[in-house]
Order: sequence, then structure tokens, then C-alpha cells
Amino acid sequence: MSSILFGSIGVLVESSEIQRKAFNEAFKEFGLDWYWNVANYIKMLEKPGGLNRIAEYSKFKLNDHDIKKIHNLKVKHFKSLSKNQLKPRKGILEVIDYGLKNNFKIGFITTTNKPTLDIVINGLSEFIDFSKFELISYEINVSNRKPHSDIYNYAINKLNLDHKSSIAIENTLESCNSSIEAKLHTLFYPGEYTFFKDSDNFTNDIFKSVKDFFKES
Repeated sequence: MSSILFGSIGVLVESSEIQRKAFNEAFKEFGLDWYWNVANYIKMLEKPGGLNRIAEYSKFKLNDHDIKKIHNLKVKHFKSLSKNQLKPRKGILEVIDYGLKNNFKIGFITTTNKPTLDIVINGLSEFIDFSKFELISYEINVSNRKPHSDIYNYAINKLNLDHKSSIAIENTLESCNSSIEAKLHTLFYPGEYTFFKDSDNFTNDIFKSVKDFFKES
């Protein structure tokens, strides 16, 4: 059976600016004089994982307990700041509708934490019926997070997918490596804060790209 796998929060919704602000509020509440500006944050987003960003920015001087505490504060502020602010990215609703009308399996294949995932799902529930998704994953489902391919291999096995008629959509090149390593056709759909080059193989029209793939497969 054919399937469409949305690979990250940033594929469905443009939330990077809200999350950047949430990080800065968390730093302030924790008592750090850190401030991540837009340029800093765009560079950091090249690699997935908020906990890793905090650790690397501290030059690995913060212990795991403090890193997790800061990240929990960030999630708290993300929930507050994102209220009534989350909307699907251009073309996403059309892709979901196309998949459902053609009886494709739909998956949300992320390795984010459950609280953040819940915030996004609740925030988008006005627009997207997530009960129609065959699989929604998060960090507990695998030991190795993206860019490792574990989460996609998990989805392939869980949904009994056919590689040739399945497509993954990711919003960063690093995360694209995860689905590519799992031998899935992958569309790179960069967000507003995604760093990429004009020479990179990306799409600005995700609906057309998805339809073109299934016409050819």
C-alpha cells in the first residue's frame, strides 16, 4: 500500500520562531544570560534535537539534569507562546487530503519528545484530524534519534510499507538523511529557518511534488 510519511514537526507547521522565543524565555527563567538570535538559531537547526543544542551551546559544561530542566522550561513556554498560533504549512492539508482520498497510509514520523508532540497535535487539531493517521511516533519508539534511520525502519515495519510506493517528507537536510538511509524516496521541504543552498534538491510546492511521485511510481 502507498504511504506518505511526514517526518518532522517543521514539515507540518512553521514553529521555529516560536520555539526560539521559548528557548530564550527558558534561559531567562533558569537564570542564564543566554540569548539565541535568529542567525544563531538557524545554524543550530541544521541538526535536530533541542537537548543537544543546549548541551553544545554550553560547550558541554551543563550537566544532564540542568539540560533537561531547561528543556522542560522551554516546552512550557512553547505551549504558552504557541497557543492559537499554529497553522499547517502551505500544501500540507492538500497532501493529507490527497493521501486519504487515495487510501494511502499517513504517518507522522518524528523523534521529538511527547510533550512537544502533544502541543503541536493539539495546536493543529483544528485543521488536521490526526485520528486518521496510521502512525504517530516520538522519541520513546527508538533508541537512536534522527539522523539515524531507526525511526523510519520502525515505521516501515510497523506499517508494513512498500519502499517503492512510500514517500517521506523532511524539512532539514540532516533529517532527510534518516529517511534516505532507510531507502525511502524523500522530499526536502525546507522551512523559513532551514539553511540550504540553491543547488540542493528541494521543493517549494509540496503538493505537486507528492502527486508527481505517485504518478510515476
